[in-house]
Amino acid sequence: MAENRYQQVIDTLRGRIERGEYQVGDRLPAETELAAALGVSRPTLRQALARLESEGLLSRVKGSGTFVAQPKLLHESTSFLAGYYREAEQHRRKLRTQVLALEVQRAGALGARLGLPESAKLTRLVRRRWVEGFDEGKPVVYTTVYVPYVLFPDMAQQDFTDVSFYDQLENRGLKVCHASRVLEVVNPPAEVAAVLELSPFEPAIYVDSMGYDARGRRVEYAQSYYPAGSSRFLIEIDR
Repeated sequence: MAENRYQQVIDTLRGRIERGEYQVGDRLPAETELAAALGVSRPTLRQALARLESEGLLSRVKGSGTFVAQPKLLHESTSFLAGYYREAEQHRRKLRTQVLALEVQRAGALGARLGLPESAKLTRLVRRRWVEGFDEGKPVVYTTVYVPYVLFPDMAQQDFTDVSFYDQLENRGLKVCHASRVLEVVNPPAEVAAVLELSPFEPAIYVDSMGYDARGRRVEYAQSYYPAGSSRFLIEIDR
């Protein structure tokens, strides 16, 4: 019975937020008042509030109360192998992309990451992306991708504004079948913070990713930054 009341409180409060009865920045009633109104004990209410906070719907400030939080964007690229373009399509999000750089360069120190000599050539693609209607139009990700030139020699001639990078790889027999990704909270470089419109000292989630094809070749190395304050990540694990 207690579990049912706990879930009912969660569903009730989530529904009020989704319907706009509680809007971003609104302060919820005091715990004693809210618990009485919902007909539950304060421990049950606190447990429900903690759950909604973990989902990014609420923000609890010690000494001030509980507030409706700015929703965070759930990124699922950490749970399956698909590009951001396909993820946006799946959730019917309107994605906008700006290509900041697309050029061929010497591999240098990055060659070791892709199993190439320093003298080899790489193609570098830099993009920032927005999801229309989310977080007042602020960018949601800044990504730099490096691909061995020999695997995709015409990459610098492509337009990656409205097409899937992963689709372009797959069309050339370079389907990414395995990826290794590391997530870390960082203070982004100043130039990245500026592009993501982050305030000074605002953290970002940095994702370092290496993609391999079915033959085990390293076909793409990516460095991505997501605003920490507006991002959540889904990680699924099977046993």
